[in-house]
Order: sequence, then C-alpha cells, then structure tokens
Amino acid sequence: METMLQQALALAPKVQAVISELLARNIGKEEMLRATFLSLVSSRPAFFLGSPGINKTGTVQDIARRIEGAIFYDALMPTIVSVEQLLVESTSIEELPTANGGKAIRTRDELGRAARAHILFADEIWKAETRVLQTVLDLAKGDGVRHEGQQTKTPLLAFIAASNELPEQDSGLGALWSRMTIRAVVGSLDTAGKKALVTARRTRDRARVKGEADQSAKLTLAEVEALRQARPFVEVPEEVIEQVLEIYQQLLNQDAASFQWLWDDDRRFGRIFDVLQAEALLHGRTTVTKQDLNVLEFLLWDTPEQIGAVKAMLAPFVRTPASEARELFDALMAPGGLVTEYMASRSEKAVDALKEVRECVTALDELASQAGEDTEAVKAVLAETRDLAERISLRFAGKL
Repeated sequence: METMLQQALALAPKVQAVISELLARNIGKEEMLRATFLSLVSSRPAFFLGSPGINKTGTVQDIARRIEGAIFYDALMPTIVSVEQLLVESTSIEELPTANGGKAIRTRDELGRAARAHILFADEIWKAETRVLQTVLDLAKGDGVRHEGQQTKTPLLAFIAASNELPEQDSGLGALWSRMTIRAVVGSLDTAGKKALVTARRTRDRARVKGEADQSAKLTLAEVEALRQARPFVEVPEEVIEQVLEIYQQLLNQDAASFQWLWDDDRRFGRIFDVLQAEALLHGRTTVTKQDLNVLEFLLWDTPEQIGAVKAMLAPFVRTPASEARELFDALMAPGGLVTEYMASRSEKAVDALKEVRECVTALDELASQAGEDTEAVKAVLAETRDLAERISLRFAGKL
C-alpha cells in the first residue's frame, strides 16, 4: 500500500503540469479541467451545465489527448436512437451449419464507440432516447454494459456529461441526475478571456502549420490507473468527516427546503469522500485536509441557485494561510487592475502599480510569519510577488 501511494504521489507534479498546459489552451476552463481530473481519479461521473459553443466538448477531448492511448468518444445523445448506435462499431453476418444439414444465419456485433472509450462525453444527456437511458445509466454507474444478453466490462475511466439545462423534475431522469456526483457550471468568457482565447488559438495554429513537434506533458493510461488504485488508501481523518457533517447541518439549518435532498442522499455523502481523496492525491497529499474541502462546491448543489449558498458556507472551513496568500496575489493580478494594465500596455501608472505590489509583499510577509504548516506555500507566493515587483521596476527603467 505504501509503495502504491508513493508512486501515485510522484505523479502529482506531472498531473499539475498537464493541467497547467491545458489551461493555456482552454482559456477559462479551470473548473472543467479540475472536475474532469477528479472524475478520472475518483471514478465518479462529472456533469457540466453550460450553453452550446463554450468549448465543453473540446476541453474534455483535449484532456483525453494528454493521456497516451486513451480513447475519447463524444456521444451527442439526441442523435443516438438505439443502444446499438451507442455501443456497436460493426456488425458481421455468419453462416452456421444446422443439425439437419442446412444453414442458419446469425449476426455478430463488434462492440466499440462508448463500449471501448476511456473517456465518454455524453452531450445533451437529458435529451437521450428512453430506449438508451438504461445503458447510459449503466455506463455512469461504471458497471459495464449489457449487450446480447451478456454483461461486458468497459475500460471507461471517466463518464462526463453536459447540457445547457437540468432535467425536469417529472422527467424520470432523477436516478441519472443523482449519479452526476461532480457538478460544475461553465460560463462564457469575459472580455479578457476572449482576448486570451485569440492569442491561444493563434499560437496553436502557428505551431501546427510549422509542424512543430508536440512537447506537451502527457500521462499514460497506466499512470491514471495508478492514481485510481492509490486513491482509496488516502486517509480521511475523523475531523474531516465531522467538518463535512457540520457543513451539511448548517446548510440544512439555513435552508431546509433547498438542502433536505442533500441530507437524504446517503450515496452522495459516501462518494463525497472519494472525490476528497482524489483532490488530496492530485495535490501530493496522502491525507485529506481542510484544504480539500473546497471541492465541495462541485458536490453539494442540486440547482445553480444553491451554488452561492454553498460557497459562502464553505468559505470559513477552507480558508488557510496558503489560500489567503493566493487570493492576495490573484487580486493583484485581476484583469483591469493597475498591475495587469501596466504590464500589458506600458501605461503611466508604474508608481501606482509598484505601490500595490509592495503592499502585497508586506501583507504576505506578515502572513508567512504565522502560516504554520503553510509557511512554504506562502513563501512561494511571496517570492512570486517579489519577482513581479522586480519586473515592474525593470520595465519602468526600460530594461525589460
């Protein structure tokens, strides 16, 4: 067990490198990337709510490309009218001799498509034909698929679904919706994001035309499987279980009408800890800590209107010196802020920008002095901020 965990921990920096590169190509898709990797490691389905045209499919497909040997299958569910269309790659006809010397004809299906995918993207999932819903549910449960009277195990690692709407209450889709353990809302890009998207696309297209070799960080199927095998051995302290229960109770006390469903769903409560273990492992930890509770924002809502209440409830539980340090730096680098405006356009606000950065350095210095086990993480952000101050000074002096 110890060896398995250590091998998985050694993969954490590689996973983060893959995610970092994917972020540079898939602008504004941090939550999608994070949720998909949590799905891969926890074995729990993920669902993305968002309008067409915001690169949901492309982002998941790009993740699949970073796993060598992974098969990606994109199923646009309204167009799938039969189980065979979802599962069967080809059909052959065979002649068989009969006992009386005659011949009988039978067909044989070769399974493929969703049945052979490592990552399945079920788009517009709530518009699936009734006749294929049981198979979709089987895939989401990870139980394999039934075909021609036999249960067939599939290599599926992540079941990812998406739609621009939630299922209607009386649609009979409640069982499938309840199994969408990880849930995230995906929005369109803001102005800064749209500008960054143009740059990212230009860089990608130029590299393709030049025929430049792909130097992207990648994982193997064996490495993903190593993470999945190690995940159950990540420790979940009693304190963390108590904190999750307290969050549940506070949400229920605050708005019983909105969160009674959460308290009643024992299956979801158990699977929450699978995802918490995955979050810890992906960040190189063998024990779930309160830092990992931030993934609960993907796990505790049933309608988008509940997300704000969930995030507000989580805030005091997940706040750490490390997260506070990152918040300070992110605020400093917010689009439209003094620092980003100066670094992007050589504006006349160098003095003001430098003042903001130095104030942040002072705040981080003080935070580092009382950060405890987060000291190194805070110091890393502090070093990043000091480097930023140096770059602003050099730019102002015309040396950068």
